[in-house]
Amino acid sequence: MKYFTRVVQLFRKPFPDEENWNSYFRTLTILTLFITFFLYVFQPFGISTLESDLFLICLGFGSMTFAGAMVYELSVVQLLKLSGLKSNWTFGKWIVNMVGIMILSASSNFIFALPGFFGYIQWELFPDMMYSTFMIGIIPVTVLGAITMMTREKKFQKIAEEINQQKAARDDHTTTDITLFTIPIRQIRYIEALQNYVKIGHINADGWNVQTERATLKNILEEVKGSPMVKCHRSFLVNRNAIISTNGNAQGLLLTLSDCEKIIPVARSYVDSFRS
Repeated sequence: MKYFTRVVQLFRKPFPDEENWNSYFRTLTILTLFITFFLYVFQPFGISTLESDLFLICLGFGSMTFAGAMVYELSVVQLLKLSGLKSNWTFGKWIVNMVGIMILSASSNFIFALPGFFGYIQWELFPDMMYSTFMIGIIPVTVLGAITMMTREKKFQKIAEEINQQKAARDDHTTTDITLFTIPIRQIRYIEALQNYVKIGHINADGWNVQTERATLKNILEEVKGSPMVKCHRSFLVNRNAIISTNGNAQGLLLTLSDCEKIIPVARSYVDSFRS
């Protein structure tokens, strides 16, 4: 039972999503090269019987895997707007996502392989292609995903500890007498972007309050320049003076603010500037 509980906890751990297309392309390129060289070196599933153009055929399988993953990203992920869910990505959800990629990759490899080897498509061989794709992909992908998650988690937990240790010694010279929409900056805890609007979480005489205004984070940053408000995520500004503690997981840093129940994320791309 303990083992089962640990597995469930592992699958529920936050998983680092790819923050931009460059990262996604880099990951797919690595996967393509891995599959190409794995097939070329070990020559499984009858590849060893090929007499010529062995490397090009292996590269073709790797490239079709790349194509299948791109079709999955552009169709399933973008059309169903799954990318918006990646802020809550877990290891388990990531594995399910990878299964979807493998299904389309297997389909792409099937279309590539059958006409080239037999001159026509034999659909009864499709389950064999699916089996081969999963045998090659699922174990190394899962292991590499787990290693990536644990490495990132350890990295950001260490950074969080450093920030917490430095916080007490930091001498803050930022200006706090600035107001934003008549709200004193010292009362603001965070500002969250909602398309052309923002939600301002702040405290006042009546306690906690969230105020919605028509504005953008970019314009607000210019208006409160010199204040402790800093950008920590594409959707958040945070008051550094209100930070009580910092924690880390595989997706980045998490900020706990005074008099505020909402946990504010710090995206990986903002970690370095946030530490300065």
